[in-house]
Amino acid sequence: MIVSFSAEALDDARQLADWYIAQDAWNAVFDLHDELALAVQRVARTPALGTPGPLGTRLLPVHRFPVSLVYRLEGDDVRVIAVAPQRRQPGFWSGRR
Repeated sequence: MIVSFSAEALDDARQLADWYIAQDAWNAVFDLHDELALAVQRVARTPALGTPGPLGTRLLPVHRFPVSLVYRLEGDDVRVIAVAPQRRQPGFWSGRR
């Protein structure tokens, strides 16, 4: 299964990493990268793993971080549309593809 990220989802991840960098939490930046990669691997192996969400999405919490991958199944592919902080307003990503 191919997993792709929307430009907005990549920007979400960059903003999150930038926040940790601003906190001088370099280990957290590296750990975030690793945990996101593991979450993507899990979704690639088992696309139905995430909890069903609104608008045909699925949500998969990322271990050790207060964020979730928000994704849609598109045929045989997975499209990540957001790396959503769990404290941010739910559904902020609803207009994304």
